[in-house]
Amino acid sequence: MLRVGIVLDSYVSSAWVAKTIEDIQSSGFARVELVVLDMSSGQSNAPLKTRLRNCCKSLLFRFYERWDYRQNKTDDDAMAPTDVSRLLNAVPSIFVRPNREVLPACIPQRELAEMRNHNLDVLLCFGPCTPREGLVSAARCGVWSLHLGGSCDDRLVPPLFWELFERNPVSESTLQIFKDAPGDSRIIYQSYASTDQTSLYRNRNPIYWKTSEFALRRLRDLHLNGIESIQSVAADCEQDISIRAIRRPPNSLQMVLFTVDRLVRSLRIRVASMRSGARTKWYLALRSRSATHCFDDPANYRLMMSPPDRFYADPFLIEKDGETFLFFEDFRFANNRAVISYCKLAPDGTPGAVAVALSRPYHLSYPFVFEDEGEMYMIPETRGNRTVELYRATTFPSAWIEEAVLMSSANVVDATIQKINGKYWMFAGVSNGKYSGCDELGIFFADALKGPWTPHPRNPLLSDVRRARPAGKLFYEGGRLIRPSQDCAKAYGYALVFSEVLILSETEYEERPIGRIDPDLVAACTNTHTYNRTGQFEVVDRTLPARVAAM
Repeated sequence: MLRVGIVLDSYVSSAWVAKTIEDIQSSGFARVELVVLDMSSGQSNAPLKTRLRNCCKSLLFRFYERWDYRQNKTDDDAMAPTDVSRLLNAVPSIFVRPNREVLPACIPQRELAEMRNHNLDVLLCFGPCTPREGLVSAARCGVWSLHLGGSCDDRLVPPLFWELFERNPVSESTLQIFKDAPGDSRIIYQSYASTDQTSLYRNRNPIYWKTSEFALRRLRDLHLNGIESIQSVAADCEQDISIRAIRRPPNSLQMVLFTVDRLVRSLRIRVASMRSGARTKWYLALRSRSATHCFDDPANYRLMMSPPDRFYADPFLIEKDGETFLFFEDFRFANNRAVISYCKLAPDGTPGAVAVALSRPYHLSYPFVFEDEGEMYMIPETRGNRTVELYRATTFPSAWIEEAVLMSSANVVDATIQKINGKYWMFAGVSNGKYSGCDELGIFFADALKGPWTPHPRNPLLSDVRRARPAGKLFYEGGRLIRPSQDCAKAYGYALVFSEVLILSETEYEERPIGRIDPDLVAACTNTHTYNRTGQFEVVDRTLPARVAAM
């Protein structure tokens, strides 16, 4: 059992901190053994005069932060004040008094000796702070600190604000380890989310919830594989801490510029909506396979338009008895949800009449259609029902029945199966339901199609909105296994990324990006997020503003 210490300002913390503590206490392999109540942990590491000057500079920001919080707060509020004492019954505590002159100060020897007596494996801090002198020696595996944003270690720097100010499409959050000295840190967990440019709170809230899981993931690795596994992942992360921008609280001029930029951006969005229509239209694009066009070449696709009252997206191709069928999400505006429809392709790729293949009382999309042991199956995305459902064709392609529920009470999107040497591998976007399913890739494996499905012990395998979420069937090209995925950094389904799967086993996974399709390579295209193919055809989906699509 790992022995964990936590550093808190007080027993009243935030909901995301409470979740982290609760997960550790219920993990079965780690337990909180000590609470360090360090009043200086909530303060900047800057001298007192600098901190007072920064506080004056940030008054306008504080006003915006409070206003934005009130305007956008949700029921799942990661920053809601939460009493964590109920999670820490009978856990001993040490109170460390702050040094009011210069920070960071040394930990008094008496308190430091008392911490060491608890034989801690890890000391966990909930925020960007450089550990006080001596603190890194209080735990066998050092001090672990959670950081939001790519800024310096200053508590007065507002988390995830500068990503909005600079219009950075991604917002980073990390777990860092301080092991040898207070200023010597290494990233041991790294995640990228899409920056929500509409609101600081909306950007922060899901990222806080996601960050609440980082410590437990690395504690699990430490428990199973020892400190060597932590050192190994630290070597794989982007270690650019020393060259990251030094941030300060925004001054009044910067806040005025930020406010003007928000207003102008909001006005542009309204004008664009009035000109193009309120809805964005997804449409399908097909082409015949050719040696002159690689999978990441977007040229020579022919459009398949949809009626004005709907859009088509998430296309999948499959061959059956010498014929090619196209399945896709058929979103009906009147119902505000989609059914799965299909059509047959002529030898030249011309789509035939569209018919409904599957309809449910909840939204359906991403119709992953495949053949296994002579039967035709479909796994549509059923996130609205919190399930992963397997359907079998009784009369292909028009009639389907539910064969099994592969997962229930699951926040899983775009389940994509690949069968290799008799074993089934499922790739999917995963989350805890409080952050986007675009951020993280999970893999599950089974010896039979109906399961049971076992989660990969290193899930999530990726925590990067730029290439985590699946975007179609895996395929082989030149002997390489290629996984299409979505880059959702700038917008949902913004671009396609193709990665070569280098290692796939029950204990390891590795891939590397080898190509991509950006929407700006196609005239008037604003997004592209699904790619599939057969031996004869390729298909993608794209978006156009509704007015353009209707032309």
